Order: sequence, then structure tokens, then C-alpha cells
Amino acid sequence: MILFTNLTSPFARLSRIAVIEKGLADKVEVRVIDPWGGDPAFVGGNVHERVPALITDDGTGISESAMVLHWLDQQAPEPALFPQDGLAAMLRQAGAALGAIDVMAAIIITRKSAPDFDNMVIGQKRFRTINAAFDQLEAAPPRDLADSPDMAAIATATALDYAAFRFPDRDWLGNRPNLAAWRARQAGRTSLDTTMPREA
Repeated sequence: MILFTNLTSPFARLSRIAVIEKGLADKVEVRVIDPWGGDPAFVGGNVHERVPALITDDGTGISESAMVLHWLDQQAPEPALFPQDGLAAMLRQAGAALGAIDVMAAIIITRKSAPDFDNMVIGQKRFRTINAAFDQLEAAPPRDLADSPDMAAIATATALDYAAFRFPDRDWLGNRPNLAAWRARQAGRTSLDTTMPREA
């Protein structure tokens, strides 16, 4: 399998973390690319030309992070991304984190055409949405990755790290001690340490 990714996309990072946590690193070639570069294998298997995208062993192209994660979950059912134990609470946590990721990515994209976007009404609303998601996770953090590397844990770590990467001027964890302690406990986790977002 080939997983197309880049070094900054939080959506791609979800898949990169899952590959490691599921023990699939020796079966998945992680190929870091420029999504704008026109790589034929990437474009041919991905109508949206967005990362992540995965090419299965039989040549089927799968796009969009949710679809890629579903495929990975089928290839290695354990540890499960969506364990049945505490499923509803886990989905609530994952939804909060994934929603924050989606909003943060939208802010970064919109800034390209509207440099003052953060101060606009919709920009301020989007930052309120991120903070609301983190407040929800502060009240009920996910299980540690060491206990359950599920979708909530992977998405929460990705959301927190992406916030620190893209919006370093904001103190996301200063008033969220539970979430700060949760992220600190994940320190040293290979899947997180080797996939931290960074510029190429």
C-alpha cells in the first residue's frame, strides 16, 4: 500500500498515526509529496488531489481521511480505531477534535485570500468553535494512547499539535489543565513524535 501525505496536513497525520499504531508501518509506504506537484500516481488515484490518499495493493485509490482510516481499520482490526467499549463517549470526543481540525484548516486556507480574516465576524466565530471543542475535551479528555489508541485519542493529539503549530501566539492549554496533562502523558509516543507537523 502507498499512503500519500505531506508534513503539515492534520488530516494526513491522522492516517500516519494510525499506520504506526496499528503496526502497519512495514506494509504501508508513506510517501511525502507536494499535493500541488502533479505526481501521476497521486493524481490518478485521488480525484480531489488532497492528502491523505491511499493506493491499495490491488491499485484501488482511496481518498479522504475518513475513508483511508476505515480501510486501515479493516486491514488491522486491533487496536480498533472505534472500540465498542465506551463508543458513544469516544465518538463525542473524536467529533469535537475532528471539528476543531476542520475549522483550523479552514482558517489557514481562508487567510490566503483574506489576510484580516481572524478579525472578521466569521473568523472570530471559528476561533470560538475551536475553543468550545477544546473546552469539551478539557471536561472529558480521551483515553491515553497507551490504553486505547482510538480515534478520539489520535484526533485530540492531532488537533492540539496542529493548534500549537498554526496558531502559536495563542495559549491553548494554559486554562485547560486536564487537557494539558493528557497531552503531556502522550509524550514519547512514537506515532506522535515522528509525525509532528512541520514545514518541509
